Amino acid sequence: MMGDVAQILALTGSDRETIQALLGHAARDFRAAGYHVVGVVEEMLPGGTDVLLRDLVSGAQYKLTQDLGPGSAGCSLDPAGLAAACAGVEEAISALDGASAGKGTVVILSKFGRQEAEGRGLTHAFHAAVAAELPILTSVSPVVVAAWEGFAGELSSFAPVEPEAVTGWRERLGGADAVLETEQIPLERRAG
Repeated sequence: MMGDVAQILALTGSDRETIQALLGHAARDFRAAGYHVVGVVEEMLPGGTDVLLRDLVSGAQYKLTQDLGPGSAGCSLDPAGLAAACAGVEEAISALDGASAGKGTVVILSKFGRQEAEGRGLTHAFHAAVAAELPILTSVSPVVVAAWEGFAGELSSFAPVEPEAVTGWRERLGGADAVLETEQIPLERRAG
């Protein structure tokens, strides 16, 4: 818990496209409210077969699907793309100034799904954000709710996939009025 508000807001109860669209919208809203936004959201390419993770700091896109060839029935997840996206988020979190990291910064992580339930995927990004005491907005796949509860415990609360739920959580965080000027410096300049 961060004061009287959960450190992690976990959205659940809707389809993938609706959830990811809300997370993208939330990233824009947090920025408009003065927050520094770190993390990744999913984007579907036209045609609906390729899925990307877009880094909210660098804009880099990581392909999450791989072409396994015609007639393939295996999982099309590209673990290399997911690992690269996770590393980008971890790097962005570690580049934050230690004194200001928790003031006016939010981490948005596309989801906690099967990969994360097995300790892979974005797991290390979740750990880095919790260790830095940053608020986290994410989604949880219904099939891994029990694993999520074991992973996040009391740090998390569930919310419906509604803009008002995210806005209310953001307002309970206390706003970004305490954002220090150093947080407005681009990451590449701060890291050096």
